[in-house]
Amino acid sequence: MAREGMTAAGPVGILCALPAEQELLVRAMGEPPPLPGPGLEARRGILAGHEVIVAASGVGKVKAATAATLLAERFGCRALVLSGVAGGIGDTLGIGDIVIADRVIDIDYGRVTDAGRIVYRPGTLPIPEVKPDPGYRLPGTLADRVAERLAERELEATLGTILTGDAFLASPRVREALSGEWAALAIEMEGSALCDVAERFGLPWLVVRALSDRAGEESLTDFAAFVHDAAARSARLVQELLPVFD
Repeated sequence: MAREGMTAAGPVGILCALPAEQELLVRAMGEPPPLPGPGLEARRGILAGHEVIVAASGVGKVKAATAATLLAERFGCRALVLSGVAGGIGDTLGIGDIVIADRVIDIDYGRVTDAGRIVYRPGTLPIPEVKPDPGYRLPGTLADRVAERLAERELEATLGTILTGDAFLASPRVREALSGEWAALAIEMEGSALCDVAERFGLPWLVVRALSDRAGEESLTDFAAFVHDAAARSARLVQELLPVFD
């Protein structure tokens, strides 16, 4: 039996944590009605000539994992994309700039010692001293297609490391520590969950984040001021990137 909403190739699933992020893409699809079924606010339509299902997950890894699983299992999505905003880390990017993850690291999972937290990839038993790379890495072939698409369309975005954590970061001290430890460009709250679900289902993934703040003392004020503009930037770029899954 075919899964609900499944076409021959399957739609691309686009996940947004915040309603403001989802609404932009829903409007671009012509505001189709919500899809039936419990547990997921989702709408199916066409973006840039591609069938997509845009869903709102709610904030955080638990919500994102549930929503991503439903996109993959219920609707047979052939790829998973996370679109939205993030806090900036490091000194090279500012509010409004866009980061596309070539590596996503969950900084919450691991082993806690007196010297601090040793980060492991979620699901890995956090005991051995020799541990695998904790990050989810974008396959080189997909990264190449993304870079080619950016160049072809003259789009501005930076590929780099995005961190996922369960807390909204508003600390310059912690921001600088994370930047130094991971050479990361952004921090957000859902990416690692989407990556894990995508890998379990054997699906390609993208995490696209526009910076709404600089993860420092002014983060709450900046987030409120710039979240809608940053979300719009991310949504526009996601539409431009859909051909990389063809």
